Amino acid sequence: MAILATPVFAHHTISWYYDVDKLVTLKGSVTEIDWVNPHILFHLDVAKPDGSVVNWTVETRAAYIMKRRGFAQDFAKPGDAVSMAVFVSKDGAPKAAMQSITLSSTGATETVSMLPNGLLR
Repeated sequence: MAILATPVFAHHTISWYYDVDKLVTLKGSVTEIDWVNPHILFHLDVAKPDGSVVNWTVETRAAYIMKRRGFAQDFAKPGDAVSMAVFVSKDGAPKAAMQSITLSSTGATETVSMLPNGLLR
């Protein structure tokens, strides 16, 4: 019975973890892409003004949703230079939720909004 009385937080809105009022741009190089559920994870090396590099983890929607929307698994690959519009983590960690991604080499852009109903900011 105690298990039934315990609240379940299996799913959440991104505003729980990310500042959805602060859309910023990250520019860097993709180091890895994890096509897993519940969210695809992009790992991105971003240079700071002092020259040091920070590896960011940027999440998108679930892999099956991204595929259904036509986001090709080979859109970006490790080594690609990209620009991402993201909502940054509220705790200051190098984590973010992706709004869109643009390949520097071609200018191709994909919008992968993590906001409810795919809203854009």
